[in-house]
Amino acid sequence: MNARFLVPMANRNFAASEKELKTRMKSVGNIRKITKAMKLVAASKMKGDLNRLDAGKRFGNGAVDMMLKTDEYMQRRAPELPSAPRTLLVPITSDKGMCGGVNSQLLKQVREFVAHTDRTKVTVFPIGDKGSSGLQRPMPDLVKASISHATYPMNYPTCMAITENICAQGADADKILVFYNEFVSAISTNIRQIELMPRDRFLATMAYGKLYNQEIPDKNTSNPCLYELYVTSNMWLAFLNNAASEQSARMTAMENASKNAGELLDKLRIQYNRARQARITTELVEIISGASAL
Repeated sequence: MNARFLVPMANRNFAASEKELKTRMKSVGNIRKITKAMKLVAASKMKGDLNRLDAGKRFGNGAVDMMLKTDEYMQRRAPELPSAPRTLLVPITSDKGMCGGVNSQLLKQVREFVAHTDRTKVTVFPIGDKGSSGLQRPMPDLVKASISHATYPMNYPTCMAITENICAQGADADKILVFYNEFVSAISTNIRQIELMPRDRFLATMAYGKLYNQEIPDKNTSNPCLYELYVTSNMWLAFLNNAASEQSARMTAMENASKNAGELLDKLRIQYNRARQARITTELVEIISGASAL
């Protein structure tokens, strides 16, 4: 009885290996071109956002806040917050991704805030598609509405329209807490929180104002206008900072992606050269062995 043995043979399919490596090198090279182009686009947009931030960060910002801080009588008579205040959370995120951790870190802080607070007293009104999708799954009972795909670059009328929706959502709240990314530099951002008063609490506080007595217009006319300036100016600053932070983070992320693609491309070139050299060496050995046999 003849026994048959299966002897494993070394697979020397160098051509296929070279072809696969070359295809992968081409794909990585194309990705590197895309990330470089996206970095340039993000750098251009960041420059425009920084110009808008520099021009608009002092537009009405701090005017009403200074009135609230300097009038001591109004501070004493202002309505106090309850021990468990009803809070409206407004996280400002981006509509597009590929911008590092500016969205994930902000949403993480929002989740931590909700985890240490009575959920029945919290409502979330996210702005931006990433905030809407990132918070809808972990807290669907808190996210009742959201705003996404607003006009870019943000302008003041659009900011006023968004602020009106925030005020409507926070009509029953005791305070409004806004989360946004503050621009520090091209490689650094900080997550900031702004606490705003809802309309009823603001008007009840301003009714005790003594330092700013007005005859024309009277308080019933000026105080609602001051509230719109108070909320919109703070939201305007938050939007400008968040836009600049988004583009700076995207520029940094695309730069890192281009660097990683370049390193991967260098490794693939080394593997390709080794496979090519091995194939050439094998072919030379076969030729020399065949010539020696003759």
